[in-house]
Amino acid sequence: ATDAAGNIGAAVRHVWTVDTVAPGVTIDGAPADPSNDPDPVFEFSSEPDATFECRLDGVGWESCASPHEVGRLDDGAHRLEVRATDAAGNTGDAAAYGWTVDTVAPKATLDRAPADPSNDPAPVFEFGADELGASFECRLDRLEWAPCASPHAVGPLGDGAHELEVRATDTAGNTGDATGHAWTVDTVPPAVTIDAAPRDPSNDPEPSFEFSSEPGASFECRLDEGAWAACASPHTVGPLADGAH
Repeated sequence: ATDAAGNIGAAVRHVWTVDTVAPGVTIDGAPADPSNDPDPVFEFSSEPDATFECRLDGVGWESCASPHEVGRLDDGAHRLEVRATDAAGNTGDAAAYGWTVDTVAPKATLDRAPADPSNDPAPVFEFGADELGASFECRLDRLEWAPCASPHAVGPLGDGAHELEVRATDTAGNTGDATGHAWTVDTVPPAVTIDAAPRDPSNDPEPSFEFSSEPGASFECRLDEGAWAACASPHTVGPLADGAH
């Protein structure tokens, strides 16, 4: 300024920056999609000194800062939006991240398993789960869990009792309870004992035979090199012609 006497005073200065560019936002950390975490934490960034606003699932904007925890969330689809405002007052477009919360563990089902008992020392199991995309782990006879896929062959197994367990893990990381099948492998053929038979020679044209084997065994009989047919003890044959039988 210059006064009426002609004196020129010292200058007063103001320096400033014009900034009309709105800041962008980068989401640096987010939960997996899908995720089994109902309380996820987000991390985001923008230009220096920017402030942030967040909104979840389309609800109103609120001030927030990184890291930002949301939750506790229900299972289902969710969406977080973040926008930044710089020191000049410019507010940028929102960055968004959509994901699904899934905290329900899948159930494994055994669709094919050996009979109990079974004479197959190398049986094949088939299994599935009630969620698409699930992966599986198996363990035999309470040994370590290991990744497996259906169909799954085990063995060769020794005779005796065995158990296979299967559990499923979904794409969100939830692991369900194991489902199992217990059975006995028996590869030893049963012996038969004829406990009662006609005398040799015999005058009985319709003799009765009695026989036995291990518990639960079934029987087949054939007479004079004929065809095998199911039978049970006691078993009567005849009437027979005289001669060797």
